[in-house]
Amino acid sequence: MNRIKKSTRFYNFLIDSIIFSVLALIIVPLIVRYVPGFKVYNPKNNRILAMSLYFLYYFLFEIVFSSTPGKLITKTRIVDKLTFSKSSIFKVFIRTLCRFIPLEALTIFFDENNLTWHDKISKTTLINI
Repeated sequence: MNRIKKSTRFYNFLIDSIIFSVLALIIVPLIVRYVPGFKVYNPKNNRILAMSLYFLYYFLFEIVFSSTPGKLITKTRIVDKLTFSKSSIFKVFIRTLCRFIPLEALTIFFDENNLTWHDKISKTTLINI
């Protein structure tokens, strides 16, 4: 098995977090300005917006590129765990939903192959390219 180091996975997470934050700083003010439902402060709307943007960030990048910007920079990509080919839309959808499990990112520390629940549940894995 092509085991990716925990440090590489951490860099992926760190880079993606920074890029997502910058994108959110650009997109959120535009949504607040032009979408009527977001003009008035509402914590529920803010959570829905944040979760939607987070979902779209991972889902769209992993569908189109089989990678996020962090993975592209560290030269890794996600693949189907059984065939090592591009993951299906369904598997990427499940993978992205699993990211919302509380403390899910920490599950990497309990797996000898450096996999997280979003890898295991979606039957995907990360490989070097």
